[in-house]
Amino acid sequence: MTEEYPPLNFTDDNGRLTGLSVEVLLGTARYAKSGLSREDILILPWARAYKGTLRRKGSILFATSRKPEREALFLWVGPISKGTPSFLIARKTSNINIISETDLAQYRIGVIRGDSLEKRVEKLKVPEDNIIRSHDPALLAQQLVKERIDLWATNWQGAEAVLNDLNVSISLVESVYQFKFNDNYFAVNKTTPIEVVNQMQAALDEFKKTPEYQALVDEFK
Repeated sequence: MTEEYPPLNFTDDNGRLTGLSVEVLLGTARYAKSGLSREDILILPWARAYKGTLRRKGSILFATSRKPEREALFLWVGPISKGTPSFLIARKTSNINIISETDLAQYRIGVIRGDSLEKRVEKLKVPEDNIIRSHDPALLAQQLVKERIDLWATNWQGAEAVLNDLNVSISLVESVYQFKFNDNYFAVNKTTPIEVVNQMQAALDEFKKTPEYQALVDEFK
């Protein structure tokens, strides 16, 4: 299970699911001699995919930041890649200047419900009323453009892709705050047999040694 989150996992202009983590999963499946296909991958709102993976035996959630509070909830295969830097993005015309984290409390911040960035914004002690949650990144982008929120928590490639779909230039926005980031992993349901998880890890390790893997990393920068 995955979500719309370019460049790691997203639906392209032809309606095809792709992205670095999608292609790495499929490459790993080949090395593991698994029958997994692109059509087997579900794309869902993050919160729904997260809960589904916790409940469903054999399911995989990706791409997932490996964080201490999640460590015991899943079995882990990875890393898929280095973590994708994430930011708080603002309209350039808003002239927002973040000197310290305490400055963030005055702004309305849009986040994807259930995403790791939601938790990070909460930890920044932003008032609950100022955290605007949605399952849809396009809705958050629209709210930013229409000045209904002040900041949008996302990664730069994802913001560019979503804004492009809305015919809005990325040049209209800027990063005003960067989050620390973790590497990306496949989070596997805990009831999955450990030998299956170990086989998947070994297959990923082998796939990452190939020119194909490096080509994917370069393609989805």
